[in-house]
Amino acid sequence: MKTKMLVLALATGLLAGFAAQGLDDQPENNPPQVDIDLDMDEQQAEVYVRGEHFTTYQFGDDSRIPHLWPMYAEDGVTITRNYPMGEDEPVESTDHPHHKSFWTTFGDVNGYDHWHDEPIITEDVEAESGDAYGVIRAENMWPDAEGEPVVDETRMYRFYDTPAHGRIFDHVVTFTASYGDVTFGDDQEGMVAFRIRPEIQGNEAGVLTNFDGEQTEDEVYGTPGPWMDYSGPIEDVGHRGIALFSHPSNFRDPAWHVRDYGLAAANPFALSDVAGLDEDGSYVLEEGESLTFIFRAYVHTGDVEAADVAGQYAAFAEAGEAELTGGD
Repeated sequence: MKTKMLVLALATGLLAGFAAQGLDDQPENNPPQVDIDLDMDEQQAEVYVRGEHFTTYQFGDDSRIPHLWPMYAEDGVTITRNYPMGEDEPVESTDHPHHKSFWTTFGDVNGYDHWHDEPIITEDVEAESGDAYGVIRAENMWPDAEGEPVVDETRMYRFYDTPAHGRIFDHVVTFTASYGDVTFGDDQEGMVAFRIRPEIQGNEAGVLTNFDGEQTEDEVYGTPGPWMDYSGPIEDVGHRGIALFSHPSNFRDPAWHVRDYGLAAANPFALSDVAGLDEDGSYVLEEGESLTFIFRAYVHTGDVEAADVAGQYAAFAEAGEAELTGGD
């Protein structure tokens, strides 16, 4: 109980103190530096950073699960796959239609598969713009196959006023066992995931790199650790990529379910199914208890070294600060 409360307190305190370096010298303007346009009728919230469209939170009933799409890197190039949400360039692969750009879900929650089948029900969404950051907060419910509630989920995205060569946002997800005990099984499908742009997936021009500097799917698949990067060269543009960080306060380093066909997923429960350990990673969240995870996404210009991904993770782990350098 003390550990769970500590994680919740850290999530609240950490996010309250997060600020990107160099923001104090940004001029005041209107609209705010991070402008979030929430449209409940359209069931989406568009995020603009320094006047540029960065991403949109999609929570429509036809989406099955909430997700961020599209998502743009520097120079307005999409950094996540458009399929199956849109028809934009580049021409997309059409495998795994349940992969939704940047999303959060899981394959075994009390035996129900929200990765492939069951929906996530949006109950409320709020958004706030600001000069240092903007916030989207959503209250969701994960049902069983009959539509009965299994677990409540609160998610928050905090988008920072950072330059286009290094967009940063934090993703905090809290599960609350409001309806009885909840078991997250040792299952490969989940939890916080993105699908990289096809041009820079691993079986094309892209490279997977983990926290130890190991590269390629063969070397990094299943490795438990704090971060993973997926990046590569886009023709006539340069290197672009996404790094995903797991905060040290999370109850366990995730095992990385990463694939050459473009998937990168941080999975804190799949110690056996992904990490290949002789240990059951299932977790029982007792009725009335909550469990919080803190992640950061870093959408960057340059490869893993030029974008100083390791340094960015260290700053996040130590103080949650962004020290943006480099870029091509």
